[in-house]
Parts: sequence; structure tokens; C-alpha cells
Amino acid sequence: MVTLALATLMAVTTPPIGGHSKGRAAGGSLVGGVEMEARGKHHSFTANTRRKRSHYGTRQMVRLLKRAAATVDWAVGGPPMILGSISKQHGGKMGPHKSHQSGRDVDILFYMMAPDGRRKRARGFYDFDGQGRCLSKNCKGWSFDVQRNWWLVRTLLWSRRPQIQYIFVSNGLRNLMMGYARSRNEHPEILKRARRVLVQPGNSSPHADHFHVRIYCTNADRRGGCVDTGPRWAWVR
Repeated sequence: MVTLALATLMAVTTPPIGGHSKGRAAGGSLVGGVEMEARGKHHSFTANTRRKRSHYGTRQMVRLLKRAAATVDWAVGGPPMILGSISKQHGGKMGPHKSHQSGRDVDILFYMMAPDGRRKRARGFYDFDGQGRCLSKNCKGWSFDVQRNWWLVRTLLWSRRPQIQYIFVSNGLRNLMMGYARSRNEHPEILKRARRVLVQPGNSSPHADHFHVRIYCTNADRRGGCVDTGPRWAWVR
């Protein structure tokens, strides 16, 4: 009986072997960080991210990104998703970011369209205005691919493991995607989640040049010391 009780206690309190988040998103670490391939069938990391080797995340984060990239390709097609930093292998501070310390934050460049309407891979962290027009001379005439970007967002919002806390993006681009979602009679639950989760941050850049996605700690993460801060949405279990 003692042995059984000990085994039960260990099952409850022992953190996972690797790939879990510890501490806060902006003050934590990554235990046994899982490396996401620098280039995959449906995704690629920026050259700067590869140089910094900041393409490590929790196991659930890496799985989510692969699933989201594959879903966009299945639903719409086009070039692969381009990713910025997640975290370094062991997490911790990584300039110029305030967060990205515990494998639960990731930057995703926007899907883009060329002036002739062809779907293109993201060229860089370039600002877009509220009408979806690229403001940099390096992408003059290019536009925000509303369809592909919405498919990315809806896939993230519908994830059950892990679950999404925030998708930071500018108000103008948020409104473009919400308008598109309503025009296609999107599921009411997804619209409800999008209204909460898609936010323009008030204490940093408006995020008119990329998505910043944050996931909640999983149960396994919490056993290893992961700490969520900020709101916990009603649908999150």
C-alpha cells in the first residue's frame, strides 16, 4: 500500500522529463526545450532566429505550430509560414524581448500577397496599415493575406492542447480579420474567442508587423513550476 501511495504521489508531483515551461512568460525558463526544425514542410524560421538559435519551445508549443502551419496549407495553400523567435534552448532573457523566456511565446510573420494577387512568403517584419497595405518600401504594393492569416488565427483559437491566452496584433488588422470571419459566417464560438484573444497591447508596439502568440501553461507545466499571469478565459479548462 505504501508503494502504491508513493507511486501515485510521484505521478502527481513529478514534472515531465523535458519540454516544459517554468516560471512566467516574462521571467522564467525552459526545461528540456524542444527544438523545432529550422525548416519544415510547412514552416521556416527567419535567418536571425536561426542565428540566435531561438527556435526552442515547450513540446505542446512546437506541436501547435506544426499543426497550425499544416492546417493553413491544407485550407488555402501557398508558401510556408515564417516564424520568428520562440525561446532559447533553456529559456531565460533574450533581448530585445521582454517575454519569450519560457517557451510559451512565439512571433509569427504575417502571410502576404504580392500586387498581382499571388500568395507569397513573408519578407520580414514590415508594418501594415488598417487596410492591410504594407508600409515598407521593401514590400510596396504587397498586402496582408486576410484569408490565410485568419485560418492561422482560427486554428490557434480552436486548439484544446495547448490553449491560447493571447494573440497580439494591431487593431486595424484585427478588424480586417474579424470582418472577413463574419462574412464567411464563422462559428460563433470562434468569433467569441477572437474578440477576447486578439488584442493590441498597450505597453509595447501595436504589433502591426507580426503576430505574437502566447499559450497557457499545461497541467504538466504547472507541476514543473509554470506560472500564468493575466486573464484566464471562460472556455479554458
